[in-house]
Amino acid sequence: MVRALDLTFDHVHLYCSDLAATEHWFITFLGAELLRHRINRTAPAIDLQLGGITIFLRAEQEGEALAKPGPKRFGTDHIGFRVRDLAATTSELKRRGVEFDSEPRQNRPGLRVAFIRGPDAVRIELLQYGE
Repeated sequence: MVRALDLTFDHVHLYCSDLAATEHWFITFLGAELLRHRINRTAPAIDLQLGGITIFLRAEQEGEALAKPGPKRFGTDHIGFRVRDLAATTSELKRRGVEFDSEPRQNRPGLRVAFIRGPDAVRIELLQYGE
């Protein structure tokens, strides 16, 4: 048996094609808190707090050629946030103009989920446990 390492979650890091628009989206639509604006090597970067996690946003660095986002790719598929009331959260996000990839549905007994789409095709899962 492999002994577990002493790891603590720290952050999610997103590369952004439009840093200001991504910052605006997370703050306006999801209620993220701005922690700071900074420079990451040669690129502007922004740190946000949302749902108990830190989200680092970064623009393209000088000489970098980031791939354009697509619907399916290897690597990170989505970020998941637990909500208390999926129906109420869905209603509020729609009122704010958030685009849904997947309407709320029963994923399995005791779990309802929905997916929204953020900037640069970042998928965000909303999960409600207990039903």
